[in-house]
Amino acid sequence: MLNKVVSTTVLIADDHQLFSDGLRTLLTTASTCYTVIGQVYDGRDVIPVIHKLQPDLVLLDINLPHRNGIEIARQIRLEFPKVRIVIVTMYSYQKLIEELQTVGVAGYLLKSASPDKLLACLESVISGRPYFDKPINDQIMNLYETDKFIKQFNLTPRELEIINLIRNSLSTSQIADQLFLSEQTVKTHRKNIYYKLGINKLSELIQFANEQGL
Repeated sequence: MLNKVVSTTVLIADDHQLFSDGLRTLLTTASTCYTVIGQVYDGRDVIPVIHKLQPDLVLLDINLPHRNGIEIARQIRLEFPKVRIVIVTMYSYQKLIEELQTVGVAGYLLKSASPDKLLACLESVISGRPYFDKPINDQIMNLYETDKFIKQFNLTPRELEIINLIRNSLSTSQIADQLFLSEQTVKTHRKNIYYKLGINKLSELIQFANEQGL
């Protein structure tokens, strides 16, 4: 008699629906080992859905609406110690990895990772081995610096991401692709950034980014 393959149940928590749907498709087509039992797009919904669905694994973004992913991860560790957490994010710096390890998440992976790396990460985590992707740029601001900029300039974490990408010479379409946003959404963010900083030119934005070390 053949042994039945036990499927790992997965909850995806990411506010970008295209990215979330892509993860679901990848997990359900690339392997029979995973069953996506839910997708949430708002930080406030993660804990209630875990209570309801009891997943084995949560793929969790940091930059969720209304609740920071790190705060959510802390609560999951307290209330659901058997649930494994993998952070999937655009943020890449060593201090974040150290904080996530302190919180007790099982894995950390960049959104730019290949499908093979994602599956390798999940296989490692399910087997009880932590998996932490290497940071690609320690110059990207940590969350504490982000908080400072939010208070001083009223910039959101998403706007700071976009400023950093503009400074690195990415076009509107390239930024949209990397952040899984529409080009119109990126243009709206850019307009809001100009308004908040009281600037009108790209050169002024680049100067601001350089002066602030973004």
